[in-house]
Amino acid sequence: MAAVAGFTVSARACVTAARQTSIARKSTVVVAPPARRGSSVVTNFNPAAGDFSVTLSQGVGAGVAVVAARVVLFSLAKAGIGKNVEKWSAKCAEYGIDCSDLYHTEDQPGDAWYLIGDWKPAKAGEPKHSDTTLVGILTTRAKTHELVNECESNGISTSDVVAATYRPDNFISNEKARFNELTKRLKEAGLR
Repeated sequence: MAAVAGFTVSARACVTAARQTSIARKSTVVVAPPARRGSSVVTNFNPAAGDFSVTLSQGVGAGVAVVAARVVLFSLAKAGIGKNVEKWSAKCAEYGIDCSDLYHTEDQPGDAWYLIGDWKPAKAGEPKHSDTTLVGILTTRAKTHELVNECESNGISTSDVVAATYRPDNFISNEKARFNELTKRLKEAGLR
């Protein structure tokens, strides 16, 4: 027993009071503040206390929502990338840039059957790269052409950059390096 300010309190009474307080804290129902639209949510979901209960219908609903969202977003992205391929192909054609190296010139050989899916070898005229890579290459070529014209109109020599091969094994890196070098020269001249 301990005497506190004129009261006698047993150690057992202190432990019992502490247990009741912690039990009361764990079992309280959390009421979320009302939303702006006038609805309120009452929940006792408490992951910090180990409550991870979700019903089967809630799990299935969440899974269906995620899959549906992914299908819709990927479809929209694919359509957008296809439009960008057309846009930058037209821009390259307008500038007179040859892009025939990005497409197959003849049918690619292949077997009559495949183990996975309906994969078939590429036919003449189909792109050698995926749509996203193709957009990047076409964009870089068109913008590099614009930079070359800007440099030449401002009296900056570009012949060494246009003819340079920075990496003989990777033409995509070469095109990016040309673009970066032309941009650097314009910045050094104070034009960007």
